[in-house]
Amino acid sequence: MGKDWILEWSDEFDDKQIDTSVWGYEIGKIRNHELQYYTDNEKNAYIENGCLVINGIKEDFKDSEYTSASLNTLGKKSFLYGKIEMRAKLPYGQGIWPAFWTLGVNIPQIGWPKCGEIDIIEMIGGTSEGKSDSRIHANLHYPDKRPPGKGNKFTLENAKFADDFHVIGIIWDEEKVSWYVDDELYYSDSIIGIEAFHKPQYILLNLAIGGDWPGSPDETTVFPQKYYIDYVRYYVQK
Repeated sequence: MGKDWILEWSDEFDDKQIDTSVWGYEIGKIRNHELQYYTDNEKNAYIENGCLVINGIKEDFKDSEYTSASLNTLGKKSFLYGKIEMRAKLPYGQGIWPAFWTLGVNIPQIGWPKCGEIDIIEMIGGTSEGKSDSRIHANLHYPDKRPPGKGNKFTLENAKFADDFHVIGIIWDEEKVSWYVDDELYYSDSIIGIEAFHKPQYILLNLAIGGDWPGSPDETTVFPQKYYIDYVRYYVQK
């Protein structure tokens, strides 16, 4: 990137168990009319071969047809400016919606979208129009956003994100947020004058199934679907 960064914090997922001093769990059916029930069950989120695995399973559970996991650092670890990245191999298929994102730590007090949201990646799986296992989306959400569809996307050539691991992240400073894949910067968005992005945020990692954007899985969707995260790292410039 042409800049020197100092590693401030990371989770390399090298221990046998998820570090609950850093990661908490969302439980239930949370948002976006998604079909999965998020659990803290070890079959939905676990460590395997140095990776955090978020496992989307087709099963009947609490009036849902699917289970998965959503981990976050709310109340445990927060971030303001710097470089936030993960190395990950994504799941795939119609109705599959993995994400790596941040929300303002003040969301319990002021709600969304006032807290601000940085979508480091979202992938809307499938092969039909508007969906691709080869494309990830970058976006910001905040009050009075104009235009509402502002954002960008990155597409792999002749491959999908489930084929191999990629380093995906943002560089966030006082003026802008910039998105990259494997050191290739592909989008920047100004945050000048947007209060939400000058306050601490926390990280979320989740695998959604179905919902408003991807639609439901179909007969082509294979289960289980696994989201492999090799590490999450946070760098600062001193």
